[in-house]
Amino acid sequence: MTEVPRELADALAAAPDAAALFAALPPSHQREYTKWVAEAKKPETRVSRAGKTVARLRTH
Repeated sequence: MTEVPRELADALAAAPDAAALFAALPPSHQREYTKWVAEAKKPETRVSRAGKTVARLRTH
């Protein structure tokens, strides 16, 4: 599996409920979220996308 970006790992560590939901996702979905966060060039964009990932996980 692709390495989870630090920003996403930090966001998931701060939100255990979202981390459990992320872990339950199929590997292909985990890769999509990981890729989306990692592709951002600016650190603040990666942090923003990580936060959005947590929010999306909580609403599904």
